[in-house]
Amino acid sequence: MQDSFSGRATQGSFFEGLFIRSLQASGAFADALRDCGFDPRKPKALYPIEVWNAALEVAWRYCYPGKDRESAYREMGRLLGAGFLQTWMGKVVDMGLPMLGPDRFFARIPSLLALDTFRYDVKVLPLGWHHYRVSFRNDPDAKPDLMAGVLEAVLRRTGVNPTTTVTMRRERDFDLEVTW
Repeated sequence: MQDSFSGRATQGSFFEGLFIRSLQASGAFADALRDCGFDPRKPKALYPIEVWNAALEVAWRYCYPGKDRESAYREMGRLLGAGFLQTWMGKVVDMGLPMLGPDRFFARIPSLLALDTFRYDVKVLPLGWHHYRVSFRNDPDAKPDLMAGVLEAVLRRTGVNPTTTVTMRRERDFDLEVTW
């Protein structure tokens, strides 16, 4: 793994899910990803968070040139969720999602997010019938719109059609409210 300025890292399966399986990076897009440290032809198990952040910006520029960052990241989150579930690690998660259902899925969100190599604070609060708040705190790489898209994609596998709204965003903290 390349050195990481921050010491934080991201699972290679997230790169595989988004850039290989969903966006199918090729041509100039794949070249730009290689320039920032991710080679779609030679995926690794782990990458510095700086490579992940740079690769997301490359994807925004190449795949969503007419969209604002929030909209592009929301769509990339949906694709990341769907693509991750096609990876070997994602298939393990995906096997149980339809049986788990959305309410039990929310109870497991903190442990599922432990797949990430950085430990930020995640709290899930039920707000009502089919209504939850997921609060992320102390995330130095906070991407609320990306996470909203991931939650939507994964929740669809539990059999619901969710709506996710970013209700609070600060530099390292954000809240998502999910209903269905």
